[in-house]
Amino acid sequence: MTAPASSSDSAGLAAQAAHDLHRREGMGFAFIIACAAAFAFITPFSRISYDSGSTPLTIVTLRTGAFVLVALGILLAKRQRLRVSRHGLLNSLWLSVTAYGMSVGYLSSVAFIPVSLAVLILYTSPLLAGLMSAVSGRERLTLGKSVAIVLAFIGLAVAIGPTFAALDWRGIAWALAAAFSVASTSVFGGRAIAKDPPLTMNFFTNLWLLPLVLLLGPFTGSWGLPGSTVGGLAAAGAISCYIAGYMLWFLALQRITGMQVAMMMNIEPVVTIAFAVLVLGEHLSLIQYGGVVLTILALMAFTLGSRRRRAA
Repeated sequence: MTAPASSSDSAGLAAQAAHDLHRREGMGFAFIIACAAAFAFITPFSRISYDSGSTPLTIVTLRTGAFVLVALGILLAKRQRLRVSRHGLLNSLWLSVTAYGMSVGYLSSVAFIPVSLAVLILYTSPLLAGLMSAVSGRERLTLGKSVAIVLAFIGLAVAIGPTFAALDWRGIAWALAAAFSVASTSVFGGRAIAKDPPLTMNFFTNLWLLPLVLLLGPFTGSWGLPGSTVGGLAAAGAISCYIAGYMLWFLALQRITGMQVAMMMNIEPVVTIAFAVLVLGEHLSLIQYGGVVLTILALMAFTLGSRRRRAA
């Protein structure tokens, strides 16, 4: 007959569980920050590639195909089976649809509205993720979280400085479709990939995405390869950042909540702005710098608040 566990043993187990959760969340935040940084470099690299003759559809097609090949190579090298559960297979199908919505929705929106406005609409995704989480009962949208999300959005609006001179409902609709796709993946993606290895789910998601891009892509753009060495290197950089960012995104989805993932993706435009200023020589006004600072402070408050509530 075993002796009942003492209160000290129970306290020790609880402390260990709290430590493991804290460590898991810490890794999740590290992954999503690295993911956002990787995604941030896709835009400037792509811009350089476009200037040398490439097109958005070309970059999307190449990066999806490259991801499938790289993921397949890693899986074969690690001798992992190219199989997922029935649950994982079905979820990889809808994840490929949301991935398509993110890429095509954003790329199509900029054909009708300014890029700055498209980016701002895209980053309503944390607000949408918060509403989805609350409605689905996955996570409470507290007052503190709501304030942090709104402040981060205001900060981005000030930093990006969108122009509203040319509004077209088609561009707004495409950008909202992209935002909805990002929010859906952030909120429901974690549970969708919970029963299968993240890299295998990554592989199948992009495998299904590739024919969507090839079949439907010509309706949203044209293909064109970069016409210079610099353009080719920039395209390679955009593709590499996509591969790294997408893998990191799925790793983060397994460790932190959908609302946390969506909120931390606000880092992406901040990093893009920093790259544009430091490397491309673009200039920001003092007000825009204030918007960047406000966004960063809101992200820090959201992150610290989330971790304290979990630890409590």
